[in-house]
Amino acid sequence: MKVSQIASRCIQAGVFIYLVFQIFYLYYCLLPSAEEKTWEGLVYLCIAQSVLFAAAIFCSFLVSFLEYRKKKLSSPFKALYVISGDGKIKNQVLLKGRNSLMVTGKKDGKEVFVENAGEAKEGRYLYGICKLVAGHWYFEVSPGSRPVGIRKGGEGIIYRLKENIPYPLSVQDIIYVDTCKITIKEQKYLEEPEWV
Repeated sequence: MKVSQIASRCIQAGVFIYLVFQIFYLYYCLLPSAEEKTWEGLVYLCIAQSVLFAAAIFCSFLVSFLEYRKKKLSSPFKALYVISGDGKIKNQVLLKGRNSLMVTGKKDGKEVFVENAGEAKEGRYLYGICKLVAGHWYFEVSPGSRPVGIRKGGEGIIYRLKENIPYPLSVQDIIYVDTCKITIKEQKYLEEPEWV
């Protein structure tokens, strides 16, 4: 979050607190002491204006928080690419609206598929499951699967993944499955979340 956005939020929070105290003071202290109808009407007008401004500030906070929460729970990645052993893109899987995928392949190990989670189709071998949890993707290797490796963020080493351990995925990671590899395309947001 930018410094200007933090300053803006602090100012809004300060004004909101001031308005809440002002509403309390006007309603419980000033209104009972108002004897004339004109003075009483003026106090009611001030209360109504304060409530309106406080509600507007509260709504702006609520909208910002809901946008932040939506972005936090949505996929940070745009797509997964399945690349064959000869370097060709065999499949692109868009991640929008998805929270669970499985990596399967033909039993001969020559083709790999990324598809919606469920039961692997007949004749397919299950390598592992990708899950979206709190805005982060994790990959977990299935028990008894053939070797699956990962190269973390541009490192020169490929690590063999162990069963039943969820491995967090980042943009530069490459998953190696038999003769294929799976790469990640980053999601580009037009602007940063406003709420932190």
